[in-house]
Amino acid sequence: MAAEHLRSTYSKEQIARYFDRLNLPEKERCFDVAVFIPKNALAYLARLQKHQLAEVPFENLTLHYSAHRQISIHPEELFKKVIGDNNGRGGYCMENNGLFGTLLHSLGFNVYSAGARIFDGGKWTGWSHMVNIVTVGGTKYHVDVGYGAEGPVVPMPLDRSGAVQQHINPATARLEYRNIPGTTDPDQRFWVYEYRRNDDCDWEIKYSFTELEFLPQDFAVMNYYTSTSQRTFFTRLIVGEKKILGENGDMVGNIILSGNNIKWRIRGVKEKEIELKSEAERLEALEKHFGIKFGAVERDGIRGLPSEIK
Repeated sequence: MAAEHLRSTYSKEQIARYFDRLNLPEKERCFDVAVFIPKNALAYLARLQKHQLAEVPFENLTLHYSAHRQISIHPEELFKKVIGDNNGRGGYCMENNGLFGTLLHSLGFNVYSAGARIFDGGKWTGWSHMVNIVTVGGTKYHVDVGYGAEGPVVPMPLDRSGAVQQHINPATARLEYRNIPGTTDPDQRFWVYEYRRNDDCDWEIKYSFTELEFLPQDFAVMNYYTSTSQRTFFTRLIVGEKKILGENGDMVGNIILSGNNIKWRIRGVKEKEIELKSEAERLEALEKHFGIKFGAVERDGIRGLPSEIK
């Protein structure tokens, strides 16, 4: 008999702390979607995704600001790093999506995780990205909180219509179910996530994914390569990003860190840019603009690395 796969769950106390981290209003806190909001589960899922993208940054700082430069994707380690330590931290795709997927499962959502290939410079990477697949009302939705600025901002249905979906205005996004360049079997199909900066721009392929469920062991292999290989940009370049909410609570833009540069994009327009000229300036900017606080060990961890601002 095959062994049962049991996904980790967070306790009610952990979920309450997670909601605190998401800055979720008390009246919107639901601990069991099946009991309290079965008819509005999709809207609640979208609400949680929006708060996650606005409050938990996409970042790879552990690979540069730590004594060990190793990333754990165990659900309890993720909770401790992003929620428990109260240091404003986030993570990269397998961290943020792993954490969020565990929250959704703990709330009673039907969710599993799948693998994706990034389309980088006209070529596919290997399996290096994680997405969550959530079933609501009999429909599967693609939910991703770990890609960065051009990643999805709402649950996207796997309905094969190619319908254009919401992004931060004027950008849009869509999913297409089709063969991808580079495969030898023309009958194979993948879900392809595409992003368009505005109506005058071409669609850009960002990644493709499968509906097949990946197990924790699969992500352990993916995470090891992504966090250790010098062929991935994560080990060479410091990145960070989180969404900005407007006064009415809608997403209006994002703040993006790349190396020694921070910029603010509001409705597709760069409104501000700062060049960081020292490690002290970058650490100060991380705390001021991202809410990320480092202790002495983390601050010293970058010394001598190519990513250090000399």
